[in-house]
Amino acid sequence: MSRALPFLVALLVLLAWWALSLTQPEILLPGPMQVLEAGWTGRVRLGTGLLNTALSSLGGLAIASGIGLGGATLFLRFSWLERAFYPYALFMQTVPIIAIAPVLVVWLGYGASVALCTAAIVCFFPILSSANAGLSSPSRSEVELLQLYGASWTQTLIKLRLPRALPTVLAGYRSAVGLSVIGAIVGEFVGATGDPVSLGYLVISSSRSADTATTFAAVCASAVLAGILFATVRAIEGWAIGAWHGHS
Repeated sequence: MSRALPFLVALLVLLAWWALSLTQPEILLPGPMQVLEAGWTGRVRLGTGLLNTALSSLGGLAIASGIGLGGATLFLRFSWLERAFYPYALFMQTVPIIAIAPVLVVWLGYGASVALCTAAIVCFFPILSSANAGLSSPSRSEVELLQLYGASWTQTLIKLRLPRALPTVLAGYRSAVGLSVIGAIVGEFVGATGDPVSLGYLVISSSRSADTATTFAAVCASAVLAGILFATVRAIEGWAIGAWHGHS
């Protein structure tokens, strides 16, 4: 029964959406069938936009992973680096990405590079903070025990800190993958030209032309993309740590 609850909630939301749409003009609130019809009619552009936004999201996630995981490792090795740079990493998280995106257009020009950069910026801090917390989680006695047996700093990192950090890092990625889609779409709002087409561009262009059903279809596609990425992280989590960390 518990597995059916999410589907029951989704059904109730769809029914409420459909009922509310009957009281509003389609230009204000299209119903589920109108959105589905718009998505099917524009399936080629919608599919292409989904693919391009996914590439920007994954590219930004890859950049953030390299910088975030590498930064957390350096913070662990050199504590003065953490004291010097962690506050600025936190500051990046507090600045609204919609305020940064226009500046990135000035620096990078129009195109997918803006979406790639905004996706990397918004998902950088969850990866850095989760990796930093996970790598620091082993107790001093555990570290000293390995050192007593002659383990080097690198061996301690590989044999103790990385396995211990894995659950925390993957929990951070659950947030990061959703944020990467949001960041990419925000970048597309200000930097996309429609060549290639993207979900952010479809949202902006269709809303400007009062094609609300297509706007909803693009928004739903972005939600599906974020859901797929989240489910992928959960699957990796179950495969990597489910057997010994109580993952269900």
